[in-house]
Amino acid sequence: MQLKKSLTLSSITAALLVSSSLLHAENYVSVEYLQYDESDDRVSVSAPMVEASYDFNTDYNLKANFMFDAVSGATPSFMTNANGDLFKGLQEFEDRRSAASLMLTSRMENRDELYTGLDFSREEDYQSYTGSLEYMHYLDSTHNTALHFGGSVSYNEILVYDGETGASAQADYDGESGASHVEDSLTFNLELGATQVLSKDSSLKVSAFVLSDDGYLTNPHGIVIRDYNSINPKLETENRPDKRVGYGFVAQYNKLLTPDTSFVGSYRLYTDDWDVTSHTLEANIYTDVTQKLTLGAGLRYYTQTQAEFYNENIDHFTNETYASSDERLSDFDALTYKASLDYKQDETWSYNVGAQFYQQNTITEMTATLMTIGMKYKF
Repeated sequence: MQLKKSLTLSSITAALLVSSSLLHAENYVSVEYLQYDESDDRVSVSAPMVEASYDFNTDYNLKANFMFDAVSGATPSFMTNANGDLFKGLQEFEDRRSAASLMLTSRMENRDELYTGLDFSREEDYQSYTGSLEYMHYLDSTHNTALHFGGSVSYNEILVYDGETGASAQADYDGESGASHVEDSLTFNLELGATQVLSKDSSLKVSAFVLSDDGYLTNPHGIVIRDYNSINPKLETENRPDKRVGYGFVAQYNKLLTPDTSFVGSYRLYTDDWDVTSHTLEANIYTDVTQKLTLGAGLRYYTQTQAEFYNENIDHFTNETYASSDERLSDFDALTYKASLDYKQDETWSYNVGAQFYQQNTITEMTATLMTIGMKYKF
């Protein structure tokens, strides 16, 4: 599940009226705390975040973000009991992650914009390095129409524990035993899109994207059972193809319904050569109750088809090359209900609170809550 920060009303209203390049980025420091909890004590995430933005002049802005989180819980996995019987239960785990990102915005003489980004993320058994570039070009002096194109490349290192088949494979699931080695993967992402201001209170943004994954794409903690109906059933690490190509498009419509209320609606289509196709529909409304208080509410619907090599049955896999029982590759749909509150104390200080409730319809139905609280200081 992807955790996303809610859009602020200021950024939404700005998108309704003019393109982002016409606005001066704020100088600020913000602090936010995120708490995410799944039902049945499956996963719990605690994450403090710090973000800072600074305008060097009218041509350059630098934004930095830092996050540290602690993850604990249990994930569905096949395992053995004391009698050697195979079953699907919850495997406990703990992890810590640190992540940082930098984004430099450069404004050209014609006021086109270039975004240059660097991202780094590290966990106990995973590291990722990402570089990105995006260029925003305006087609006329009114800045009502813009084209954007960009791309990113990620290099990922995955620590894989070398275990044996059978009962000992489960012990290696959490890295407590066995030797290890490092695998890697590369992810490329290209995007092309356009933004059009339709009127003084509405705008439309559309974009198409293609992505490519190459390398070790298997979840090293995923377990499948092979030859279940034989005299020697085996617990083994799942195996996914080492290549994946996906593509899709995104459309977002912004509308100022009244002077105090704005609407943001979006649709995203994604499909890839693993036979996974997903649709995402999202609608958000934000309203200024007073000059200081803004309330938000939203609904997000997500649905996807299962990967061609996925199966949840304990007796399915035998000698198939690719095999996974990871529920994230299954056929499922999900609803997310969102609410937010932003309070602007004065021109310097502001505060925000957000809540999300997530309901996922998979083989083992799961619900989750996401709570955020934060403050921002402008200077």
